[in-house]
Amino acid sequence: MAGKPKRMGQVKQILQLHSQGCGIKTIARNLDISKNTVKSYLIKYRSSKLSLNTLLKMEDHALEKVFHPGNPAYKDQRFEDLKSMLDYFETELKKAGVTKQLLWEEYRLSNPSGYSLSQFSYHLAQHLLTKNPSMVLHHEPGEKLFIDYAGKKL
Repeated sequence: MAGKPKRMGQVKQILQLHSQGCGIKTIARNLDISKNTVKSYLIKYRSSKLSLNTLLKMEDHALEKVFHPGNPAYKDQRFEDLKSMLDYFETELKKAGVTKQLLWEEYRLSNPSGYSLSQFSYHLAQHLLTKNPSMVLHHEPGEKLFIDYAGKKL
């Protein structure tokens, strides 16, 4: 399971084959996945304390919450503290001369046990991505002129 999580349809197939009495090797061979992947999904099934019929009747998005509950780092108090300040950092970044380094130093002054610069930058970048969606512009070369007004004025 170090790779991508399996589709919930495939997880349901694992559970169905397991309920039919198939072994781990047989399930892995039939679905063309690793034995360790099958084993890890069966362990998650047993630890969920939900019945097999309940899991098989669940919608895919609900089943995904059972098997992939999310990253525990986002339940950390440090993340909650940073999350409350992300909008402020976004507005400050728009000002001339303000860098992520300066914002991180300001953040660390108010939260000495907060994130390091790399994690701070990662969470800030994720926040900015959700605020500023982008799209690809398809155009013929030489048909239009695009001017980038980013940066300081001359």
